[in-house]
Amino acid sequence: MNNFHDLHSLFKQHQTFAISTHVNPDGDAIGSELALYTYLYKLGKTVKIYNTDPVPKKYQFLPNWEKIENAQAAKDCSPEVLIILDASSLDRIGNYLKKCLIPINAVVNIDHHITAEAFGDYNIIVPTASSTAEIIFKFFKSGQILIDPNTALCLYAGLMFDTGCFRFSNTTPETLRIAADLIELGDFAPDEVYTEVYEQLRLGKIHLLGQTLRTLNLSGDGSIAWILVTQSMLKDTETTLDDVEGFVNQIQAIAGVEVAICACELPDGNTKISLRSEGKVDVAALAAEFKGGGHERASGCRINHPPTSAIKMLLESANQRIKNIR
Repeated sequence: MNNFHDLHSLFKQHQTFAISTHVNPDGDAIGSELALYTYLYKLGKTVKIYNTDPVPKKYQFLPNWEKIENAQAAKDCSPEVLIILDASSLDRIGNYLKKCLIPINAVVNIDHHITAEAFGDYNIIVPTASSTAEIIFKFFKSGQILIDPNTALCLYAGLMFDTGCFRFSNTTPETLRIAADLIELGDFAPDEVYTEVYEQLRLGKIHLLGQTLRTLNLSGDGSIAWILVTQSMLKDTETTLDDVEGFVNQIQAIAGVEVAICACELPDGNTKISLRSEGKVDVAALAAEFKGGGHERASGCRINHPPTSAIKMLLESANQRIKNIR
C-alpha cells in the first residue's frame, strides 16, 4: 500500500482531478468527497466530482454539495488523476463512470472496507479505520493541512454516519478523539448534524416503513430476518430508495436475529440489498458473493434478479454461514 507521503507528492504534481464514490452514496462517501474537493480546490487545482446517484436530500446541508455532478457530466472529462473514495471495487462507482472516467496519469483508491480491492495506482486501504472520513482526516494531519470549519463539518458527518452515531463496534478511542477535534475545528454542534441527517423525516417515509414492516419474515430458528420494499410501495407513499436507508436496522434489533436483510426492488426489476449482522456472521463476505461489499457487520450489494429470487439466494447462503458458526 502507498503511504500519505506519496499521495501528497502526487497531488502537488498534477493540476486536474476528478473524484467519485460508490453508487447510492452515504454520509461517509459524500463527506469525504467534499472534504477532499475543498482541499484540492484551495491548492488551486481544477477539481470535479461525479457520482452515479444524486446527493440524498439529508446531506444537502453539507457545504459545496451542489458541486457534485451526475455521471453524464463526466463524458468529456479527462483528469490527470482520478480519486475513488469509499468504494471496495472500481465496479462500485457504476458502469458508466467506470468506462468513461479514465485518468491520464493515475487512479487513487482510498477506502476502509475489509473487502476493498487494490485497484488503484495508489492505494490507501485502512480496514482498521472507522470510515473513509477518518483516513482523509489523518491524511490532512500528516501534511499539517489546515482543516477549515466546512471541511470539519463534512468529515464529522462521514465519521458520524459510518459509526452509527458512534455506537457501532468500529468506534475506537481514536475515532472519538478525531470527532472531538473536528467539533473544535468546526462551526457546528453535534446535535445539529444529527438532526439534519436523522430527524428530517418526511411523512411518506414513515408510511413506507409501516408497509415494509408488514413484509417481515423470519427463518424457522429466528436467526435471519428479512423485509421487502417494492416499487409499488415507493409509488404509493411518494418516496424513493433514499427513504429506505435505516430500515434494515429496525429488524436487526429483533432478539435472536443474526442476519438482517432488506431487499429493495429497483426500477429495472433487479434488487438492491442491505445486510446487517450481530457479529457472528461476516456479511461483507456474504455481499462479496454477489459482487457487493462493505463491513463485517454492515454491507450491501445489487443482485440482477427480482426480489423474490434474490432473497432466496441470500437465504441459502446466509443459512449455510450460520450453520458453519454453530
